[in-house]
Amino acid sequence: MKQELQEKIFTRFPWTRPDESDTKSPYTLFQLECGDGWFQLLWDLFTEIESLYRSRDTEIQLTIGQVKQKFGSLTVYIHDALPEAYEIVNRYQTLSETICESCAIESSIQQRHYYFSTLCDPCYEKRLQARAIPRRIE
Repeated sequence: MKQELQEKIFTRFPWTRPDESDTKSPYTLFQLECGDGWFQLLWDLFTEIESLYRSRDTEIQLTIGQVKQKFGSLTVYIHDALPEAYEIVNRYQTLSETICESCAIESSIQQRHYYFSTLCDPCYEKRLQARAIPRRIE
């Protein structure tokens, strides 16, 4: 995810900001390892988690271990959270399987070249072109 979008999330939800002192944590090292298309999903996920804790009149004390795309789904590892927070995370993981990770339009998980991703066809083609190695002209 672009740095500017990550910063919006960390500013609005300060409890999601990685702990810079934990230099070996995947979350500190890589932060939000997913495409910009899932920005709104993360925003809504964190909003719901905040609402859950607010409804319990409890301070948010969960720990985020990692946020990434795994097997085509948004995967958010949290620790020491209320049981309902895990349910919220699971719901958003399922929802992510219907949204293009890159542009946020409707999509589905697909296995392409031994790799699972949730990308619409145009975004998948862009990703292929970006990774293409220029051919040497002789």
